Amino acid sequence: MTISILRSARRFLSCAAVTPLLAAMSLTATSAIAADMAVKAPVVAPVPLWNGFYIGVHGGYGVGSSRLVDPSFAFAQDRFTMDTRGAIAGAQVGGNWQFDNLVVGAELDLSWASIKGSRPSDPANILSGLAVAYHALATGTGRIGYAFGDLLGYVKGGVAWANIDYQAFTGTPFPVDINHQRTGLIGGVGLEYALTNNLSARLEYDYLYFGPAAIALTTRISPQNVNHELHLLKLGVNYRFNGDAIVARY
Repeated sequence: MTISILRSARRFLSCAAVTPLLAAMSLTATSAIAADMAVKAPVVAPVPLWNGFYIGVHGGYGVGSSRLVDPSFAFAQDRFTMDTRGAIAGAQVGGNWQFDNLVVGAELDLSWASIKGSRPSDPANILSGLAVAYHALATGTGRIGYAFGDLLGYVKGGVAWANIDYQAFTGTPFPVDINHQRTGLIGGVGLEYALTNNLSARLEYDYLYFGPAAIALTTRISPQNVNHELHLLKLGVNYRFNGDAIVARY
């Protein structure tokens, strides 16, 4: 009987010693799992490539025509067209918002221009010489495009402004300069390629139209109606400020 009691006591003491050890091990494992869950790093995903605001520069070349309708026939037999051509250079600023592959945006640009054309005097009328010159262009447009990864194709449309000089009586000792500010419409298409997350290059074609407006080339005859159109081919580079931003996802 005594031996049986001693054996039962030893078993009880062994269980009493092991139980706190098992409890401690369980608590340590639970704490480790909880710590791992608490410090789990968020998954980060890049913002869509074309999302963000940008600023850039451009240069290019323009060709077009200026059409004059002269009711008085002082400068032309009813109507004629002067061809224009020359270089442009300027800057742009805008923003894009990308939704999956769809990209929408808005842009403002301003260009210095040296686009000119002239019509020599008619031998029968030495006062009929004319010239036209664009000094500045500006546009405000909305854009919509489709992104093929690093390549963005887009169309744009909006309003245009031009600072234009007309010169009458060219070839005489007393030419007359008439400066007029014109507003019109612009439509265009372009391709833009992302060179890096922030830097991109683009090629763009724009068509600008300034509808008929009356200008007085001289006070001695009735005003003439003049309209203008331009075709511009531009190369540009943009720096996008949000191209390398990230968004956290938990």
